[in-house]
Amino acid sequence: MIQVESLVKVYRDVTAVDGLTFAVAPGGVLGLVGPNGAGKTTTLRCMAGILPPTSGRLRIAGFDLETEPVEAKRRLAFMPDEPRLFEYLTVADHLALSARLYQVAGAAEKTRTLLEELELSARARALTSSFRCRRR
Repeated sequence: MIQVESLVKVYRDVTAVDGLTFAVAPGGVLGLVGPNGAGKTTTLRCMAGILPPTSGRLRIAGFDLETEPVEAKRRLAFMPDEPRLFEYLTVADHLALSARLYQVAGAAEKTRTLLEELELSARARALTSSFRCRRR
């Protein structure tokens, strides 16, 4: 399902990820554990196609993120720890926009299911600006 081979990400003179390789089989679970600055978020952002890797290869469901980015991204869900949302869109609007961008088949049903799983059905029409993050 997920293959990361020799992933390297360098920011100017800082190497955030240095030669990371791993694979996650369908149905498998992987945890990235380490101290702040270890490269966990950078790795996830590279896997989601948000950041381009400096070098290495990433495949999602067999699709190479560099050569087939849309197909790879369509098969991966990524929920960042600090989502950058458009404040004037509702929760449902965000899901609809993402579904259109990635040409998700059956988007309406998948949206309902996702809203239920995240316990957000009652807030589907709420503006994202009405949500507040609570720090623990």
